[in-house]
Amino acid sequence: MLHVPQLPRFPTRITQNCSNAVPLYKRDNRTRMEIKVPPGDEYRPPDYFAPDKLDWQQYEAYVFGTLERMLPGAKITRDVHLRGVKTVVPRQVDILVERDLGGFNLKIAIDCKSYGRRVNVNDVERFLGMLDDIRVSKGVLMTTKGYSKAAWNRAQNESRDIELHILAAEQLSRFHSIGCAILWNGPVAALVSPPDGWAVDNEQRPMVPGSKRRADTPQFTFYPLGHTRDSAVFGSAFMYGKIVLKWREAPTMEAIAAWHEQQALQQWPTARFERLPAVQREGRAGSEPEKTLLRVGHIHSGYKGPEYSLYIDHAEGVLLLVLFCPEGKDAIYLPLLKWIGEKALMLDCTDRRRTESNTETIG
Repeated sequence: MLHVPQLPRFPTRITQNCSNAVPLYKRDNRTRMEIKVPPGDEYRPPDYFAPDKLDWQQYEAYVFGTLERMLPGAKITRDVHLRGVKTVVPRQVDILVERDLGGFNLKIAIDCKSYGRRVNVNDVERFLGMLDDIRVSKGVLMTTKGYSKAAWNRAQNESRDIELHILAAEQLSRFHSIGCAILWNGPVAALVSPPDGWAVDNEQRPMVPGSKRRADTPQFTFYPLGHTRDSAVFGSAFMYGKIVLKWREAPTMEAIAAWHEQQALQQWPTARFERLPAVQREGRAGSEPEKTLLRVGHIHSGYKGPEYSLYIDHAEGVLLLVLFCPEGKDAIYLPLLKWIGEKALMLDCTDRRRTESNTETIG
């Protein structure tokens, strides 16, 4: 059992709405209690939990309990054994997060490292090998002591169809940064992950203020942690995504992209568009990789920078990913868009309950 650390041993009193109050415990963004600290006393909020002081069993329980609270729609299991495809022996997983997506079972394997040192590249290599063996494409290494630069680089540059994140214990409250946007529109569905250090937001609000057109409303947005959606739109890089179904006048991915360009030119006649080399995707389970189309648009002088659009093909529609890139920062943010396009999972939506477009978030 994980016990709550004792309160600091100095005179305190419980208070409400005081200007120098420190949150005691927070759940679902609602402060349960506040404690007023006398001036001059040093204080660390007890909800910090000092995970690096826990033994491995307490640490694993801490991670497990936090995930249960944050992901109520998922099945979360501790100490799971999955048979390896290559080793043909059971492989132990500390925590397994599962979510059924209407015929597709998403799995995230979480390995809790309560070491007296930083996670190194060898730890990452071992975990990647296990993920490949048990055929789980998403993994998270939780660490109490941080990680080396080589370990982080190795996790980010995995060439196989595996997505691995490394999180320090104090970042667990930001689990949404490793979450996924699950979106669907009619028979087309997709599972899209944000890059490291970005949040996923499924608030469906028009990009054009006041617009009631469905075409102006993304199904999800990505933006850097620390920003809100609005602050990212005006002061940072910002991405959004949606599924567009094919129709009689636009039966192909190329036709949909051309139609979008025509719509933009009607509103901004001086806009310029340029096609870029396609993003290469890998085939899955013996299937051919989906085709992609990448373009950059220079809309008008009032834009804060170029607009990159990435289309990923599906038999019945396309997944559209759009990046609003700050001027002069293409080399930083365009690779992130390409990474998202490489990792996005295109699915057939077989759940008859999901007949309209919608979005869910894991994490």
